[in-house]
Amino acid sequence: MFGLEIIVIFVIIWWLVLFIVLPFGIERDENSIQGNDPGAPKNPMLKRKIYLTTIISFFLSIIVSWLKNEIF
Repeated sequence: MFGLEIIVIFVIIWWLVLFIVLPFGIERDENSIQGNDPGAPKNPMLKRKIYLTTIISFFLSIIVSWLKNEIF
């Protein structure tokens, strides 16, 4: 159960969850400085989203690995 396949499952799930979590809580910066993108988020909260993504991915990868071992 704990081999290279669990690492691959974790990495794939981590990226999927990250792209799902990234748009949550984004607020547009209304007062943009010249040279900055006006659509750039005010506070992207990347550190918090990466921690959340890692925790969710950890549990999801355990569930997927367990299901994979039960089915196949």
